[in-house]
Formats: sequence, C-alpha cells, structure tokens
Amino acid sequence: MLFKDRPYQFQPATLPESVDQVITDLRYAPGDKHLVDLYLPKGSGPFPVVIDIHGGGLLRGRKSSNKAEPSLKFTAAGFAVVSMGYTLNRAGANDFPNQVAEVRAVCDLCQQVAEQYNLDMDQLNLVGESSGAQLAVLAAATFSKSVALGSLPGVSFGSTFPKISHVIGLYGPYQVDQFPEQFAALGIEPNFPETGGPESFEGIMMDEHRPSEVPDLVAAANPATYFTKQMPTLMLIAGTADAVVPYVQSVNLAKAYEEKTGRPATTIWVPGGHHGTADFDNPEIYQAKVEFLES
Repeated sequence: MLFKDRPYQFQPATLPESVDQVITDLRYAPGDKHLVDLYLPKGSGPFPVVIDIHGGGLLRGRKSSNKAEPSLKFTAAGFAVVSMGYTLNRAGANDFPNQVAEVRAVCDLCQQVAEQYNLDMDQLNLVGESSGAQLAVLAAATFSKSVALGSLPGVSFGSTFPKISHVIGLYGPYQVDQFPEQFAALGIEPNFPETGGPESFEGIMMDEHRPSEVPDLVAAANPATYFTKQMPTLMLIAGTADAVVPYVQSVNLAKAYEEKTGRPATTIWVPGGHHGTADFDNPEIYQAKVEFLES
C-alpha cells in the first residue's frame, strides 16, 4: 500500500505532569485545520515558546497527537508549547508551500496572545519532526531572509517576519529529489516502494511530479536555498538506519548551514536509529535539546 493510502489512527498525546494548563483550539486563520493547542508550564513566566510541528509526509497527522509528546516535555524546563494544526496535502490538491505561511500565522498568533499567557516572544523556537522538520527549518530560513513562501486565505501579513531564536529538525526531508540515490548509497531499502516517484509523499509535494524532474521546485523546498548569516541557531537530529528519509539529508543540511552561516549546526546522529519518535525520545536527547534551546 502506498504511503498516501495508508489509514491514519489518531493517538492523543499523554501529558507530562509538568503541564499546568491547556488552552485548546486557539484559531490562527479561518478553516478547520487552522487551530493550535497551547500548553503552559507551572510557574508565573514569562515562558519561552516552542512551536511543535508534527510530521506525516504533509499527508497525515494532527495537532496534539502522541508525536507531540517529546516537545511537551519541554514544559518541565519552563517552556510553553504550541502544537499546531496545518493543511495537509492530498493527491490532486497539493498545498505546499502554504504550510510555511501557516507557521508564520501561528507565530503571529503567539504574539497576539503573549500578554494574556505571559509568553516570552524574544525566545520563539520551532521544533519539527519528519515533514514537520522540513517546515520548521524552511520557515526559520525564509523568515530570516524575509522571503514569503505560500499564502493563507483570510490572513494579511505585515512587512515584518517572526524572529526565531532556535530551530530543531528531527529526521526531516530536505533534498527531496535525492531519496533513491541516497538510499542506494547507504544500502538501505526504502520503506515505501513509491519513493522517488510522483505518488510518493515528496512527489505529491512537488505537484505530483517525480522530484528529479522538477529541480526548481526541489530547490524552493530545500531550506539550504535560503540560508544566510541571519539564519537562527540550528540543531539537526537523525538516525543512520532511517528507511523513510535518508539521514544524510540532515548531514548535508548541516554542512550547508555551516558553509552559509559560518557557524556549525548542533547535530546528533543516532547509530541504528529509525524514522519516528521512538529512537529519539530519551533523557539524553531531551537534555541535549533543552541545553540547545537555552543556549
């Protein structure tokens, strides 16, 4: 079965004890998908903010699912966590890169409610896993370059872009035309036989083209295209046995980041790590992420 046709079963996040208050379904734009849940930690704040962006190939997933659990743990370190919903692609109706505009609108919403919920907007961070990692890093890169990607009906953006402090990308797709070649070089059989084709999640994101045949669209989707010295501090995490997204995409993005910014990315490569939260949701990686966000 193709990835796009696989059924999705929502599993709600289990909340850690460090969550003190939950505000559900704050709206950032018209439409059913344009809602966020805000998780506040104990204490009086002001609270630095993490916007968590779920993965799912831009084809599946929901806010506040079990995929948000690693980020919800940041409340123990005093962070407010925003779990955002966003528009999902589907065959015949690709919305990418409008999801980047949705991230921008969520940042603007945080600014609007900052006083009400005592949010520290000088510490606004993006964290994403899988396709959410691509959105997080792409949003941070384009915001820092003042490039507007995508659009969002019913929302008017100002001339300024959100200022992101830190961005964490976990096992994201960044070179979407390189999947077959990179898997072959790594000796890894991809999980999905349609990988590299127009019906793959990356192909649907490229307007249902084989990514290798649309280099302009591929370049526009690669965060490295927009890296400048103004790019926020970056952490990349991936597993060497990933059979959904070759981990070398994260390795190559780290190299491009250092070349463009003159600063090294913080990186964690997990030997034998697979795609998904299981191999990355542990105390060591959590502590590394907290130290990064607090740096």
